[in-house]
Amino acid sequence: MERHSAVNFEKLCDICRVQSRLFDFLYSHKLLIDFTEKCEQCDSGTVRLVTDNHRPDNYIWRCDNRNCRDQHTIRKYSFFSGSKLSLEQILKIVYFWGHKYPQELVIHETKLSNHTVIDFYNFCREVCSVVIEKQSEQIGGPGKVVEIDESKFGRRKYNRGKRVEGVWVFGGIERDSNPPKCFFETVEDRSAATLIPIIKRWILPGTTISSDCWTAYSSLQEEGYIHATINHSIQFVSETGTHTNSTESCWNSLKKLLPKFGTQKHFYNSYFAEYCIRTKFLQSPSSDKFLDFVKLIPIVYHKPVPMLQSPAAATSALAAVADSASSASELLARAQQVNPSAASASAVVDIDASKSFEVGNFDIGFYLSEDR
Repeated sequence: MERHSAVNFEKLCDICRVQSRLFDFLYSHKLLIDFTEKCEQCDSGTVRLVTDNHRPDNYIWRCDNRNCRDQHTIRKYSFFSGSKLSLEQILKIVYFWGHKYPQELVIHETKLSNHTVIDFYNFCREVCSVVIEKQSEQIGGPGKVVEIDESKFGRRKYNRGKRVEGVWVFGGIERDSNPPKCFFETVEDRSAATLIPIIKRWILPGTTISSDCWTAYSSLQEEGYIHATINHSIQFVSETGTHTNSTESCWNSLKKLLPKFGTQKHFYNSYFAEYCIRTKFLQSPSSDKFLDFVKLIPIVYHKPVPMLQSPAAATSALAAVADSASSASELLARAQQVNPSAASASAVVDIDASKSFEVGNFDIGFYLSEDR
């Protein structure tokens, strides 16, 4: 199997130009799933990849038992499922998103509609959201400092006055953590009844919490935290060194990430998830933003793991599925040994497991392990 080093756009076009090379890339990075296994439908045949020129991708997975002939598309359970775009088009959009290409430039280069490009940029952010959701855990702890703050995201109405129409976002960052350990959550208001439960959910007891003098935080010591405050109307750093510079800097970065012409409220959390993923995985000088993001997609889009008796068994089964992909060249060679004329052109319902995820409305409190 071909080893894939750093990928620039010219190399990506070269990969996409030849179908066998494209399949090799997709299967080796687990973006398409190898379903070579005993057929679950008839329990006697084996599911194999066969050529089918009636299909958009020219291949299909089919049981070799003549009395069964169970079949499904090569896109089943994948990031590509449910789309009429070619594998090549979708992969290029992922590349553009990874490198922060403006949507208007992507529309110009791909000749796709504005709606299509926006949808796939949202799908990329959904991947970020689910990865964050799957790997969330509390931050802080004794000896650690977590800065908390709130900020309003939105724009002045008619670009006039001081009133901002938008949503309040509450967040916290563990100081001196690298990559940053943090959480963000959209909130209806800034009351103690709203903020204190969020703090208790995401910040460990014994943490030193650095904040401004907002009254909602007045009970933090009673909740088991060490509370240090800074009065921003007087100074930005207190005599004891208390400040919220990290969160202030984070707000600026987050607001730059949002589209210039406004964002629907239910998309805010997905933009925060994108910020977290880019900070964790896609910002180092050695990072290949495209390939590093591609590695995250199979965390979200993969073959469902059967219900097993223990979590350890489930983890082991998922690892086995993830490591089972054969080289694309071997799969294609086997598929091409089957007579293409025998392929059925009947329609198949493609199951898209990803659509069961409710993304964009969850708490982004996390620390992503280096072991992934």
